[in-house]
Amino acid sequence: MLQEIEAQIHFWPWSVGIREETRDLLSSSVSFPFYGSPVLSISTGVSVYLPQRNERFTRFGPPFRTPGGEYQLYETPHGILTSREKDREFTGDVVGIQALDGRIFVRIAAEGARSRYSSASDGEINESKLARTVLAWSQVFDDLIEVSQKKWKRENRFPWVAILDFIANLKLDISEPRMALIVHIAETMRRQLTMIVNGARKILVRERLMLPAGIITETDKACLYWYVRQPGRTMAEKAAANRQSLLGVSRKETYNTLENRVLKDFLLRCSQESKRYLKAEVGNNPALKDSERAIKVRSFGNLCSNLIQAPFMGEVDKPPSCVQPNYALQNDFRYRQVWQLYKRLLRREDEEDRMWDWQSRTWADVARLLVGAALFQLFQYSREEPLGKVVVEELLKSDMQLLREQHLGCRMQAGSEPGPFLIRHRSKDFSMAAVLEIIHSDLAHEHVITQNLGRVGGHLYLVMTPLNGDRRKVVVVWAIHTAASEIRPPWEEIASSAERALKQHALGLGERIPDFPELHGFVVASDLEEKGETFYNGPHGQLWLVRVPADQRHWKDAVEGLALVIDDVLEKTL
Repeated sequence: MLQEIEAQIHFWPWSVGIREETRDLLSSSVSFPFYGSPVLSISTGVSVYLPQRNERFTRFGPPFRTPGGEYQLYETPHGILTSREKDREFTGDVVGIQALDGRIFVRIAAEGARSRYSSASDGEINESKLARTVLAWSQVFDDLIEVSQKKWKRENRFPWVAILDFIANLKLDISEPRMALIVHIAETMRRQLTMIVNGARKILVRERLMLPAGIITETDKACLYWYVRQPGRTMAEKAAANRQSLLGVSRKETYNTLENRVLKDFLLRCSQESKRYLKAEVGNNPALKDSERAIKVRSFGNLCSNLIQAPFMGEVDKPPSCVQPNYALQNDFRYRQVWQLYKRLLRREDEEDRMWDWQSRTWADVARLLVGAALFQLFQYSREEPLGKVVVEELLKSDMQLLREQHLGCRMQAGSEPGPFLIRHRSKDFSMAAVLEIIHSDLAHEHVITQNLGRVGGHLYLVMTPLNGDRRKVVVVWAIHTAASEIRPPWEEIASSAERALKQHALGLGERIPDFPELHGFVVASDLEEKGETFYNGPHGQLWLVRVPADQRHWKDAVEGLALVIDDVLEKTL
C-alpha cells in the first residue's frame, strides 16, 4: 500500500490540483516556500504525524475524490516546526506517513517561516512580535469566556448578537498595551494579596524529640515502644540513663503547607510574568510606559517581589510538579482565588508551545469570528441605516461556544457559527430572498451542499439557498495566516491565485457532480504591520482578498471592511 500512497504539500489551502503551487512528498526530503497556511493532501486511510511528539495532523474538511482516488486535506503546524530548527545544521522537521503495511518519513523544510524569538541589541533573546500576537489572540478568547460568565452567567457561551460591542471595546485599548493574563491578575489580586500573605495559614506539626522528662505532655505508640526498651525500672531511672530526657511528642508551628507552597510559586510566577509583559508589550515606548496597564503591572510585579521576601517564605518549599489541591486551596477564601489564577498561569505556560505550533488554526478561528461579526454588522445596518445593498435578518438566536483550553490551536467549537440568516436585495422584492447558512470546515461533510468541496480547502462556507428554488450558491471563505511568513508574495498575486483556483475547482467539480452549487469566495489574510483593512481584487473581479490586521485592537475597522465585502459578494450572488 505504501507504493499506492500519494502525498503532496500545497502552498495555499486552495492549491489542490495546481501544479506550480504543489510539492510531492514521497521522497526523503522536500523544501517549499512557506506563505503561512500550507495544507497536505494524502490518500485516505493514511495518517500523518510528527514522530518527535507522536502528534497527529488534523483533518481539514471532508475527503474528496479525483480520477486518481480518494484524498484528505490536513492542516500543518507552523512552518512544519521549522522555526525551532533554524540554529541547527538543517532546517525542517521529520513528518511520518503511516499506512497499514508500514510507514515512511519525509524531512520537510519550510522556507520563510517567522521565528518565535528575536535577538535584541543587548544580546538577549526576546519573543517576536508574531509570538506576542498569537498569545494575544488566545487572551481574546479567554476574555470572551470571562465576559459571558459575568454578564450572562453562561458557561463558555457568548451570544453572537453581542460580538460587535465586544470588538468595539478592543479598539478602546489602542492607547494601552495589549490585554494579557497578568493584567487581569494584577487588577484582581493587587489589593488582597498582601492580606493573604500576612494572614498565611500555619499549622502545628507533630514531631518526636528527646525532651526533659518534666515537660513531656504527649506521647504516642512509638514513644512508648522506645520507653520500655530503656534500662531502668522507674521513669526517673530511665530518664537518668538518657541525661534526664525521654522521647516525647512536641508540636511545632510551620508555614510549609501545600497552600503556601502554591502561594509562593504564584508570587514568583507573577513577578516573572510582570517583567515579561513590561519588556514585550511596553518596552521603551514612552507613550506606553505611563499607561494604566503598565503602571498596574509594574506595581503588581514589585508587590509580588516584596511579598516573596516575607520571613516565613524561606521555610516554604516548591510545590510538586502536579499539584493535587487540598481542602484549603479549594475552600479557604484566602487561597481559593489564588488557586484558580495559579491554574490559569500554569495552563497558559503549558499551552504556549501548542498555540505557536498551530497558530494558523487559531487565525482561522479569528477569521470565523470576524466573518460572524461582519454579518451582524450588516444586520445592524439593515435595522438602523440603509448602508448595505443587502438586507440581513437573523432568523435564530445563536451563541458562540468556546473551548476553555485550546485544541491544537482552536478555541471555537465547530457548529456554533451564527445564523441562519435571511438575506434579500434592499431594492428588490421578497421573492429574491435566500437563506444563508454558515458551515464550519470540520462539519462540511455533514451538509449535502458542502460535502463534495473537500478539495476547495475553505475554512468557512456561506451556503445560500434561494427561496424561489433557483440554484444554490456557496461563498468559500479562506483564512490564510500570511503574518507568519517573511516571504509573502504580492497581495494581488495571492488574490489572482485564489481566483484561478476557484474557477478551476468549479469547472472540475461541476462536470462530475449533479446540481453542483455556484461557487464564489473571498480571502481573509493576516498582516502584522497593517492597522486598517485593505482590499485587493482578482484580475477578473470575481474574488476579494481582505488584508486584516493581526492586532485585535484594529479588528473593529476590519469588521466594517469585511461587512462591505460580504455585502458586495452576497449582492452579486442573489
